[in-house]
This record gives sequence, C-alpha cells and structure tokens, in this order.
Amino acid sequence: MTSAVERAAAILRAQRFVVIGTADADGPWTAAAQYRLLPRGLYVESDVSSRHARAITASGVASGVVFDSTAAPTDADGVQLEFGAREVDAEARAIRDILAARLPRDAGDDDPAAVLAVPTKRLYVLEAVQAFVFDRDAWRSRGTDARLEVDVAEVWAQLAAPPLDKR
Repeated sequence: MTSAVERAAAILRAQRFVVIGTADADGPWTAAAQYRLLPRGLYVESDVSSRHARAITASGVASGVVFDSTAAPTDADGVQLEFGAREVDAEARAIRDILAARLPRDAGDDDPAAVLAVPTKRLYVLEAVQAFVFDRDAWRSRGTDARLEVDVAEVWAQLAAPPLDKR
C-alpha cells in the first residue's frame, strides 16, 4: 500500500500546475500557475502586477492545491499546501540561484535571460510549511471529506531522490 507521503510526492512529481490561494484587501483570490520543484517547495513565474503576486509580496504567505483533474471521482487525490511565499529579487544572480536549485524533475538551463527578458516578470518561491492529502479511507468508508497531514520534509526528500528505476 502507498503511504500518504508517497502519494503526496507522486502527485507533486506528476503534475505541473498549482492553484494558488491568496488574500488581499479585496478578499480571497485563486490563480493557476505552472510550477517547478525546489528542495523545500516550488516556484512559479508571474507578472508583478498580478493579484496573487501583489498579495504574496504584501503578506508573505499563500496556499495551494495540486491535483489530477482527469481522475475519476473514485480515484480523486490531491495535495493541499500552506506556503511561506516571497518574490525573488529581479537580478540575474538571485534568479540563477533559484533556477540552479531545481529538483531533478525540473533541472535544466539556469540562464536567467528568459526571466529577465520581461521587466515585470518575477519568480515567486513558495516554501511548503504544511501539506495534506485526501483521506481516501474516510471518503470510501464513511463519505467523509477529510485530509491527512503529511510530513513536508519527508515528501520533499522523496522528490529529491532519483526515481526508483535510476537508483
């Protein structure tokens, strides 16, 4: 049987989009963004004028959910996350450091030129503070919509490890 930690890591490894939740003076807001994995969280690229980017800059926090939208209801699963969040300075070294820190799934070119080419584009680091997965047993046995907390450090340790077929 797959553990809750293994499920969380598998979901984060397989998917590419996070729905980010923020709040500002106008209320709550959500936005979908493509993410890349970092050692303790993920990063997204966004324009500084976007509502979620402004909220992250102001508050330093965000939430998120990563899930497979193609799954059948009986196979539904996802990871809900609480993040400490920050904007990365718009300078080549800071951007290069973030790009170079990507986990194996997202490793690649660490040239910041693509980010720097758009003056208002920034990277936003979302560091995982808490993570939860869907409690499938509660749903299947009682019809209860519940979550199980998973150890963030254990999830990211699995994400940083090479895939089983490459060990």
